[in-house]
Amino acid sequence: MKNKKKVIKEIEPWGVNIPYLILGLVYWGIGGISAFNNLPHHFYFMMIGTYSIYFGMISRLFFPARNYLATHLTSLFLLAIPYYPFQALASLVLIITELWSISDIRGYGSRFPLNLLVLSSPFASLIGWIFYVQFGYFVLVPPLLLYLLGVNIGVFSATLGIKAKLGFKQFSVFILVLLYPISISITIAGYVLWLLYKTRVKERNLSSILTLSVAVIVSFSSLFLGEQIHAFAFGVMIPFFFNCITYSTSRYNYGKLFPIPILSALLSLIHI
Repeated sequence: MKNKKKVIKEIEPWGVNIPYLILGLVYWGIGGISAFNNLPHHFYFMMIGTYSIYFGMISRLFFPARNYLATHLTSLFLLAIPYYPFQALASLVLIITELWSISDIRGYGSRFPLNLLVLSSPFASLIGWIFYVQFGYFVLVPPLLLYLLGVNIGVFSATLGIKAKLGFKQFSVFILVLLYPISISITIAGYVLWLLYKTRVKERNLSSILTLSVAVIVSFSSLFLGEQIHAFAFGVMIPFFFNCITYSTSRYNYGKLFPIPILSALLSLIHI
């Protein structure tokens, strides 16, 4: 009896990040209008917008294939419903997509880069959305930190010429993320030190240097001015999201990114 060779279907990606980015911008707009008019649920809308961008980018970078279209659209639909617990259900569907994709990758005889920070973030997202009603919006920040710090390891290693730290070398960053409720400055300063520890910066990339510098400066401002959530939003979330989005989708324009962290830092001062 002849052995039948397994037929491997070609991976056909699609622009999964686009509808998520649109949804994110819509909810950021709604959240901004709510804040301007002193309406309720400002933070809730802003978090839905932020998680929309996160869902879109992790899907685009790690499981963009069209055969996951059903779960992509399901998580998009659930995330868009501004009512608890639909964001938790969307996170569960994202986990299903991730596990499905990992199974497919292993079936192809290949594997993901072992970026544990990124791959654990959907599970943290589920936990965060389950418990946010009891503990508030602080529990929604660590999943985003796991993704942003994890995915940007690749960007910083490529643009600064430093050694990428993957796998179990990332354990220290998990500890730093858990320390976030004490102070965002501890998490960010520790991350930068960890990133540069036992490695050497071979290239001076202005966009990367400013992104890391603004993250440290704005996060440390929260020690004196409070507003940890906004220090995270303006010092880490905005510049780090733009960092990975620009590098992954328009790498040739990455050198033009440097105004973003500067503007983000100015926004944090204006807000205060």
